[in-house]
Amino acid sequence: MKSMRIRKGSILVLLVGGVLAAGTVAFGAEGDVVRAPRTVFNMFWVSTFTNFFGFLDHAVIWSCSFLSIALIIQHALKIRQSEMVPEMTVAQVKTMFDEHRFREALDFCQNEPSLLSGIIHAGLVQAANGYAAMESAMQDAVNERTSALYRRAEWLNMIGNVTPMCGLTGTIWGMMTAFGEIEAKGGKANPSDLAGGILIALVSTFSGLLTAIPALVAYGVYRGKIEQLSMQAALVAEELLANFRPTPTES
Repeated sequence: MKSMRIRKGSILVLLVGGVLAAGTVAFGAEGDVVRAPRTVFNMFWVSTFTNFFGFLDHAVIWSCSFLSIALIIQHALKIRQSEMVPEMTVAQVKTMFDEHRFREALDFCQNEPSLLSGIIHAGLVQAANGYAAMESAMQDAVNERTSALYRRAEWLNMIGNVTPMCGLTGTIWGMMTAFGEIEAKGGKANPSDLAGGILIALVSTFSGLLTAIPALVAYGVYRGKIEQLSMQAALVAEELLANFRPTPTES
């Protein structure tokens, strides 16, 4: 019996404590209702759609974010060995060269879209002018096609550099809004009067960084892959066209 009384007393104490805790959360020091913490989605919504400049700033940032995602996916599909230096292309061109079907190899490389085929095609076009002309044409093709890939990847670098500046613009605007409230209230503004501007400032900074960091990481990764695969394509093309290299007795 005594143990049951102790248990009932403990339960009663816990219930009273829970009610008091709920009352402490629900009411402030002066009896005001305390709002539940905002969700992340709600913070983004408020900072974007309750202020015209905040809306414009976030519209630019999120547009850049969607563009960045599209570019990352596009580069992931294009900048890889199976697309730039496909093994099937290497095998087919090698077979054609071994069987001296050079005209067929020229037509095949002209219609095949990989980086390797473009390099080989440039070399074969200059075959009548000697191996030195073929080497020069292949090098020009490598430089031209690699530069085109770098230019496409440069969009990610631009997004990674522009979006933090957009976020900083929103940050400055939010702080201007907050200090404008202080000035309007004669230096006696309540924290709730400043919260909107500070929320815009912080969410803008966060949005800019959230967009910029993946874009810059992807740019660095893809730039390195472009360099690696272009060098690999140049070496493979040179190896395949080695049969056109003159022997010492011919030179």
